[in-house]
Amino acid sequence: AFNDLQKALIEETTVDNSASTTGYSSNSYACNNTKDKLFLLSYQEAKKTYYTMNVLRQSKGSDYAKCQGLIVSTSSSNLDYSHWWLRSPDYQYAYYAYFVNDEGKVDNYYGTVGNVYRGVRPAFWIKL
Repeated sequence: AFNDLQKALIEETTVDNSASTTGYSSNSYACNNTKDKLFLLSYQEAKKTYYTMNVLRQSKGSDYAKCQGLIVSTSSSNLDYSHWWLRSPDYQYAYYAYFVNDEGKVDNYYGTVGNVYRGVRPAFWIKL
């Protein structure tokens, strides 16, 4: 999805996967930090101050994502917005992870990781 110049500008990042990024002081499903070029935001990152308004977290999926199973809201207040995954695991269930819902709220209710109807919004750092 990236050309050679874009690939060269994407930095490898140490991604914090500790329990604190899941919103809990301990989480048996948290894991070691990783080094990645592309990653998902954590629960903690999605809840940062610059995202305090839910509307800043709302996302519309691509046509490709929709044809792959992404569900979009038909509610008049959230029309065409979709859910998207975060990397943080739930503290209680191994098969749950946090996500942002179509209203822009961070949630883990029915966050079963096998569901294909939620989108993916990769994050990355670039060299300027």
